[in-house]
Amino acid sequence: MTPALRFSGTVVVFILLYLILSGRCFGEEEKIVKITILGNEKFSEDMIRGHIKSRENESLSIPQLRKDLKSIYETGFFADVIVDLRDMEEGKEVIFIVVEKPSIRNILISGNEKIEASKIMEKIDITTGAIVNMDKLKQTVDNIKGLYSSKAYYRAKVDHHVHHLDGNEVDIEFTIEEGKKGYIKKVRFQGNKHFSARKLRKRMKTKKKGWFSWFTGRGAFDEDVLKGDMQNLQALYFDNGYIQVKIDKPEITITEDGKWIYIDITIHEGEQFKVGEIDFTGDILTTREDLFKRLSLERGKVYRTSLLQEDIMSITFFYGERGYAYVDIAPLTSLDSEKKLVHLTFDIHKGQEVYFEQITISGNTKTRDKVIRRELRAAEGDLYSSKALKRGRQKLMTSGYFMDADFTTSKGTSDEKINLDIKVEEGPTGTISFGGGYSTVEGAVGMIQLSERNLLGLGYKTYLNTTLGAETERFRFGFTNPWLLGTPTTAGLDVYVETSEVFDTYKSDITGVDAYLGRYMTDYISARLTGRFERVKINDVSPDASRFIAEQEGTRDTHSLSLSLTKDTRDSYFNPTKGSKHTLSLENAGWILGGDNTFYKVIGDTNWYFPMPLDTVLHLRGRSGIVEGYDGRDVPIYERFFIGGINTIRGFEYGMAGPKDETGEAIGGEKMVIFNSELLFPLRKDIGLKGAVFYDAGKGFDEFREFGRVNHSVGFGIRWFSPIGPLRIDWGYNLDPQAGEQQGITDFTIGTQF
Repeated sequence: MTPALRFSGTVVVFILLYLILSGRCFGEEEKIVKITILGNEKFSEDMIRGHIKSRENESLSIPQLRKDLKSIYETGFFADVIVDLRDMEEGKEVIFIVVEKPSIRNILISGNEKIEASKIMEKIDITTGAIVNMDKLKQTVDNIKGLYSSKAYYRAKVDHHVHHLDGNEVDIEFTIEEGKKGYIKKVRFQGNKHFSARKLRKRMKTKKKGWFSWFTGRGAFDEDVLKGDMQNLQALYFDNGYIQVKIDKPEITITEDGKWIYIDITIHEGEQFKVGEIDFTGDILTTREDLFKRLSLERGKVYRTSLLQEDIMSITFFYGERGYAYVDIAPLTSLDSEKKLVHLTFDIHKGQEVYFEQITISGNTKTRDKVIRRELRAAEGDLYSSKALKRGRQKLMTSGYFMDADFTTSKGTSDEKINLDIKVEEGPTGTISFGGGYSTVEGAVGMIQLSERNLLGLGYKTYLNTTLGAETERFRFGFTNPWLLGTPTTAGLDVYVETSEVFDTYKSDITGVDAYLGRYMTDYISARLTGRFERVKINDVSPDASRFIAEQEGTRDTHSLSLSLTKDTRDSYFNPTKGSKHTLSLENAGWILGGDNTFYKVIGDTNWYFPMPLDTVLHLRGRSGIVEGYDGRDVPIYERFFIGGINTIRGFEYGMAGPKDETGEAIGGEKMVIFNSELLFPLRKDIGLKGAVFYDAGKGFDEFREFGRVNHSVGFGIRWFSPIGPLRIDWGYNLDPQAGEQQGITDFTIGTQF
């Protein structure tokens, strides 16, 4: 019997006895003269009366009083409800006496160490100020246990305690005994015939416990992660033609001590399907043959969902280039179960041509709007173009001003108009960079550089660089205007002074000025013309110096003109993941330009970035160069190629991967060939920490017949955009050290952004 029925039964008995003893007969109608509420403090009388159907000046009804009592009790706010009847001259006074449940003053959590209290509070379905509800308390205990189970604490114990306080209030305390965490012992598969268990496990984030789980957290069980893994496995099968695959809900088995977890996954693969007929229907702008050229799916090949999505995006982009921003492409599929084919039809509805109405820019607190707009390839009033949007974003991302640029579109004032909203996230364009390194050639070197890539928010670039070391002192200052006279013309000036004693047998003093003009010839190709005026003094030549170095002593002027062509298709300035950058530079010194040195120099530099699985990026770089004198003059030592070091071949000291004189001093080469390969991989995505492994090869040399043996090295490094700036550490290992060469070299740079 429920408490409500028990209390109502008591009332009925009480009323019957009262009526019998008072001599009333049941046939006589009693009138309710007054209804009184007693005992309520927190809850208003109006709220209680809202649950009472009996009314003053109406007949007294025992069944209705029973219903009223039950209605009040079932609100859950009261521990007890009593009805009393009192005689009055004109009838009866009905008195409802309520005993309120206590309210919750505080919610306390104790015993939790592995899971934060804030995470536990998310599972608590009660609030302070509320009335104690025992059913909710029990449900909350189950919720907390479920939270711990989802984090593999299967032996966790949770209990609740009610601490009574003055003023009819209580504190609710949830006490937790977490126990030991369970770890995954093994992930097992059944029914997988076409993919090995090893390959399936690679697609999962759920892993068994390993040797370094104490550090990496590997082996921890999380239900949400496992659900995502099931989707990844299904996507793997879909992308390999198994479109009827079914994966049962994983079976979780836990050992009695709660320490180990076994996960069993049953897969019903089905048959592999291939691509059948492909067709197009709806609005076809050109010809079917033209659309077929844009497809990656091929008839007779395995049906892959990833290629289908690529094809939809390719056709969408194709229509978007022609002004159809709202093209709708629906892939209609039909299965031939007998022949195991998927017939595919792309149903295209192009919509209508649209034009840009408004282009709105936000997020740029420093960079001026005109600097952003000049990088865009779309303007208000232009026909919509997905190609223009893609290239505009790419230009912003490679400008060096922004960490991110988000392009979104919205409907304009009419169906044929579209608005473009650009939200940029400005990056730190100013830097105070500190660098350092140590080698047996240069000793300890420190560098300080102040630079600003977006001066006054106008895109001006300027820098001031000072390098101080035991053997080297450098000072450089530069300024660049990337948009001269409102045109995409770059103009700049560099001034530099350098004193160097990095080599044992001589000292060099260099003073120079570079002035240049550049211009974008296309969206991706730029050209630059640079005039260089430089004076170099070789002095303090050691008596032990080789003849070659002794002949360098004195002061010489270099007047040169160089032309460089660059093609840059990288997707980001800060963190390129795909695309390439290629530069060809041609320089001539002397001749009609005057000066003491006459030579020509050709340098080619190519960089490629390839996105790889698991968020890794492969960076390949190749460089080659040649410098030769003419008019009977040799190439001065400071114009030769010094190969070795962090920017050429790691694992070698500066210049030591090229020619040396009879004393072992690096003298640079007239030719160079360098190859760098580097695989970048995430270590901690949340803080942007990356690792790198690399292989470098190449050398500096004078004659092609001397090319012979190639220097090569391997190593690893760290890349981190740290709170105090970009950090780079590289340790290179010389794979074939010769006399006078070290086995390994470590270099580092670190900077801070402002």
